[in-house]
Amino acid sequence: MRIPDRLLAQITERLDAAEVVSQYTRLEKRGGRYWGLCPFHTEKTPSFTVTPDKAVFYCFGCQKGGSLFTFVMEAEKLSFLEAVRLLAAKAGVELELEEDEDAGRRKAYLELYRRVAGSLHYILLNHQEAGAARAYLEGRGFRRETLERFQVGYAPPGRDWLFGFLREKSFSEEFLRTSGLFFSSREGGPVALFRDRVVFPIGNSRGEIVGFGGRSLAPERGPKYLNTPETAFFRKGELLFGEPGVFQAVRKEGRFVLVEGYLDVLACAQAGVGWALAPLGTALTTEQVRLLKRFAPAGVLAFDADEAGARAAQRAILMCEQADLAVEVAELAGGKDPAEILQSAGAEALHKTLKYPINSFQFLSRAARSRHNPGTPEGKKGIIAFLSPYLSSIDSPVKRDGYFRALAEELGVEFESVQEDFRRNTQRGAGAPRAAAPGPAVAGLTADFFFMLAVAAHRDYFAQVRNFIEPEHLEDARARKLFVAMEECFRAGEASEESLLARLEDPELRGEVLARTASGAFAEDPERLVRDGLKWVRRRALERRGAGVPARLAAPGGQEQTGQKDLLTEKMHIDEELAKLKKGKQG
Repeated sequence: MRIPDRLLAQITERLDAAEVVSQYTRLEKRGGRYWGLCPFHTEKTPSFTVTPDKAVFYCFGCQKGGSLFTFVMEAEKLSFLEAVRLLAAKAGVELELEEDEDAGRRKAYLELYRRVAGSLHYILLNHQEAGAARAYLEGRGFRRETLERFQVGYAPPGRDWLFGFLREKSFSEEFLRTSGLFFSSREGGPVALFRDRVVFPIGNSRGEIVGFGGRSLAPERGPKYLNTPETAFFRKGELLFGEPGVFQAVRKEGRFVLVEGYLDVLACAQAGVGWALAPLGTALTTEQVRLLKRFAPAGVLAFDADEAGARAAQRAILMCEQADLAVEVAELAGGKDPAEILQSAGAEALHKTLKYPINSFQFLSRAARSRHNPGTPEGKKGIIAFLSPYLSSIDSPVKRDGYFRALAEELGVEFESVQEDFRRNTQRGAGAPRAAAPGPAVAGLTADFFFMLAVAAHRDYFAQVRNFIEPEHLEDARARKLFVAMEECFRAGEASEESLLARLEDPELRGEVLARTASGAFAEDPERLVRDGLKWVRRRALERRGAGVPARLAAPGGQEQTGQKDLLTEKMHIDEELAKLKKGKQG
């Protein structure tokens, strides 16, 4: 479906691109652009830019770039139409478009999940057959209002009740079979995925229910926890479980609490910590760390206080440090998790535990000393080796040296000895050296391509440029493609960046346009850049045309009086145009 350029332009004109993007990463204004850490890859030095007046973004680190619509597509995992709808709603622009098949199907799935969540929640709170589930949750210390906040539900044990219920609500059999809520029995009939389970709706950062997690009340019948299968909009490794509005709470609080499971999140919320989240039954992923960093610069890890929880915390600390995300660790006593603390000691005790965490270095130092005897030379060596991956992930030399000194004092050794052991450990385990964040380059451009990039960065000048040159006047193929794309936009009356980028089929060319625009290379005196480029291309074209006249005169037929006169007239015209260019006139 083609969306009119006037609508795209209207949306971007009404929105502040920097304000939209700042909902995903913190931006700082430098000159006419905004800089920040890229939300699409892990980095410590900002290489991500937003150019508000053009509503485009570009990252010099991972080379991702595009329009504001492209950004939302990448950040929210949406189709182009869905991104347009989302931004149109923010801008207050009304769209009257026919819905494409994918968008319509996604909308239908979300409506199904919303209705299923409501139905299962009603069953939990009101139906007699959910009595055991209610007793279980009450026994874990959860109040009714907590269950209502999270819309916790219960799926009865029947195999086919949900399918029949939804068929009565006019959902087609074909649609339900592909919804992720059912699987096929040996006989081919649909069987409910969740049976005799407490069910937790899983939302995305916009609050849409995109999947479910279920905890079995009869573990012998299947896995303790079960999630709906992955879809185009439900990817476990890219989502986190929390109460509705949790990301707004994280942004407001300026930090997050990361726990291991659904019940731990509920326990934290009941203890007054509404900014708690959990992975969806999997190990923490890089994508989830980036998601957290979009909303807060720091957080607290509150993983289970057993060996597996300690290993998970150690891994999470490294991942967060590498993403420049500061984390502390809550000490959960007695091998318990947050839900168990709520159950045994109450909400106040859990809140206190989360309020006074220790820093990551302290946590890892204790873990290292529990594995190695600090009273022996081998033990000291083992402690430094254990801590080396964490220390090498620290970007600040001052911070790292501070930990070196603390470690030297704790172990009773010289500071230089700690440094040397660390250096040897990192050399043995070193991979590829870190690359500095690349910046804008200006080398490697032909004069033609530089000229066309300058025009692309300031499209208002194209109307003038097209009056004087043709695509064939440009020797660089990239410059010709860019000229043709701008010409097509001009003829269609489309002035948005999105319309130009959509016409550049070559991804390398598209990336080059975005990179140069983002670099600000054409920001200073654009009129002079365009004028000089136009003069260069016209002069070269005229000189070559003029140089070809003698050969045409000498060619058969060139000596005829009429032909000769025309060629001489052409030569005079070329000479006059060249003279004007030398005087600084365009013609």
